[in-house]
Amino acid sequence: MKITFRSCILLTILMIAVPAYSARMAFLEAEDVIPVEDESEYKWANKNYGAVLIHPAGPGKFKDEKGGKVELNNFQIVWWHRANDKELPKVFLDAEMKKAFMDFVENGGSLFLSQVAFYYVAELGLESTPIRKCDPNVDHAISGIIAVPGQEGHPVFDGFKKMGDDPAKGFNINCYGHDKMCDFYPKGPAKEGTVIAEAYQEPHPQPWFGTVAPLCEYKVGKGTILISGWRFTVFRSGDEKCKYHDKMVKLHENIMSYLGALSSVNAKDKSPVTWGMIKKTYM
Repeated sequence: MKITFRSCILLTILMIAVPAYSARMAFLEAEDVIPVEDESEYKWANKNYGAVLIHPAGPGKFKDEKGGKVELNNFQIVWWHRANDKELPKVFLDAEMKKAFMDFVENGGSLFLSQVAFYYVAELGLESTPIRKCDPNVDHAISGIIAVPGQEGHPVFDGFKKMGDDPAKGFNINCYGHDKMCDFYPKGPAKEGTVIAEAYQEPHPQPWFGTVAPLCEYKVGKGTILISGWRFTVFRSGDEKCKYHDKMVKLHENIMSYLGALSSVNAKDKSPVTWGMIKKTYM
């Protein structure tokens, strides 16, 4: 092939235009070093989705593991999991940081907030129902998820009936407990968000049933925020050999597929490449 000056210029432009990351998921860790409470979630996201580890780098700014600058809109899904501290770091309360998250979602990005990060919907002004902040409780109670009436067909429940589990009747996903976390008890359910699933413990129902609302969805502009709290996103349950861990994993596989399908591969150019194709790259 004949290489001309024009082709060299074009190649240079294309190289500059390619995003720094081809991965479509970022795992946001608020601490400089991943605490043990967040390790299992990160390892799963990195192994199965090629998730890039990012950290806050000041108000409205983010960095990768090597300190390089990253933009949230480099990614299709941003997952912020926090279970080591029941308070949010001050940098996340800064107006510029909130704007960075809102811009990402409003422009078509998908944001997944789990455990203590659940609380961030209140800080973003999206939810008015008071949110509870809890310390760890490793009680090994059998805990389950049940679809809110009308949400049985939500994509987060895809495939469970084939596994013998009916979302309308509920099924167990945790027998470990939880690290630090948030939920809507006792003032729930959520008012502004769409409640997808409720929580239960055996024997069901408990007096608090219907007030925890650990899995909710918020539509913001062109994007989506999904929040998961209580005992729903506790991958350490697998480390402790909980027999229901595979169902927790299946739930989160569905969550990632759902959020990925809602968001374009590149929020800037709205590329039509599907999440399924992207995920396959990392399997």
